[in-house]
Amino acid sequence: MALPSKYRLFVCGNGGSKPQHAQLLATDIDSKTCIKYLDRFLMFYIKTADPLTRTATWLNKMEGGIDYLKNVVINDSLGIAEQLDEEMQALVDTYHCEWKEVVESPELRKRFQHFVNAPQDKDPSIKFEPMREQVKASW
Repeated sequence: MALPSKYRLFVCGNGGSKPQHAQLLATDIDSKTCIKYLDRFLMFYIKTADPLTRTATWLNKMEGGIDYLKNVVINDSLGIAEQLDEEMQALVDTYHCEWKEVVESPELRKRFQHFVNAPQDKDPSIKFEPMREQVKASW
């Protein structure tokens, strides 16, 4: 949550069938610190959560809950903050968007068709009409 000159960082909220409010991890922090805490939070989550576990469920099952998470992310109680920071930087440094690559490469774009079951680029029975500055398909 951005305030006029500082941030409040909330984590582990949940929508869907079991909604849950996010919990306050840090308050009155600058943008650089906010990003650093988010990076640490995400890396700690990646390393400790079971696959496909949502963050709210992960935190609810964590012994010590949000207080424990604050100690790990902010106070470096486990002594792993530097490692988490380095691992996140490695992810950032090696990231590439495969869809951007497809958009920019005519050769890769050829692999994608408008409709996979139509041999031509567009199905002639479908008409596309503008609607609210978007394209709407009609049959």
